[in-house]
Amino acid sequence: MATLDIVHLSKRFGSVTAVKDVGFTVNDSEFMCILGPSGCGKSTLLRMIAGFEELSAGDIQIDHESIAALPANKRPTAMVFQKYTLWPHMTVHDNIAFGLGLRQLSREVIERKVKESLALVGLSGYEARYPAQLSGGQQQRVALARAIVLEPKILLLDEPFSSLDAILRVRLREELKRIQRRLKITAIFVTHDQEEALSLADRIAVMSGGEIEQLDHPSTIYSNPQSLFVADFIGAMNLLKGVVQDGTVRVGEKQLAVPSGKVSNGEVTVALRPEDLVLVPDTQIGTVWKAKIDQVMDLGHYRKVLVDVPQLGDLKIFISKAVNLNEGETISLAPTRYLIYQNGNPPVEVNQQAQ
Repeated sequence: MATLDIVHLSKRFGSVTAVKDVGFTVNDSEFMCILGPSGCGKSTLLRMIAGFEELSAGDIQIDHESIAALPANKRPTAMVFQKYTLWPHMTVHDNIAFGLGLRQLSREVIERKVKESLALVGLSGYEARYPAQLSGGQQQRVALARAIVLEPKILLLDEPFSSLDAILRVRLREELKRIQRRLKITAIFVTHDQEEALSLADRIAVMSGGEIEQLDHPSTIYSNPQSLFVADFIGAMNLLKGVVQDGTVRVGEKQLAVPSGKVSNGEVTVALRPEDLVLVPDTQIGTVWKAKIDQVMDLGHYRKVLVDVPQLGDLKIFISKAVNLNEGETISLAPTRYLIYQNGNPPVEVNQQAQ
């Protein structure tokens, strides 16, 4: 169990700055996810923590002691990579035991720890197999066992499930969360998969262009994204251009309410989650958008519907499977909650009940 402090951390490759003055704290036993698109700097940040990349500026502290000057093999961290990086000529047992052997532990201790780690990842009895005899998911479990057997203070995971199929990814991340909770280990998980981050993390740091756009609990990031980048990156979102004037925002041919004094006159972007556009009767008063259904997609427990709204274009809505809609049909929609973004400021939230 340990805390991790990232202090004004930067990494430059020549004239390119990959990580820009990043700072945050990972609490004891916390599961932190670093989420962002390819090239945002998330893997570089993780590699600096592990000791595989030198720092250009800043500090890395575990339990308030700097580890920045320590080489990777001296740091109290262990890393699970996207590629399994198992030694093909070694058995599962020997792959896991290798790091313990370097610590010159007794054979009895090594055998006990290997057995315990394999049981933890659900691979008891696989000691004598070679990596080529394992499935991709089993190889990644061995890689995880090899990391946790070292009892690191900080467990680092760099997109470990990205090469696996969708069903196996879900199963392994559920098992990973169970293992992390059981061991009470502090963990940092890098991913570009928002669903993975939302399902695993105690907190999420969303990165873009080498900087952290927002760091918060998953529910807060989803419901109150603090920048347009986060709003567009996390979950499905409808982004609409609008103009504020005289206390309202005009979006297409309709006007939406604006909280008094919170938004200045001028151009804004209105962000609207698909679940916050609801079906209403044609007779409803207030803000109602007429929409023509383009596509209806059955996604199991709900339906995703693409609609065309005059002057607004294509919008996404989520509806219950109990509601039957057909392509080409015209429906009426009303927004119940939306966020207004202006000039890079934090968003203004508006809630309004369908009348």
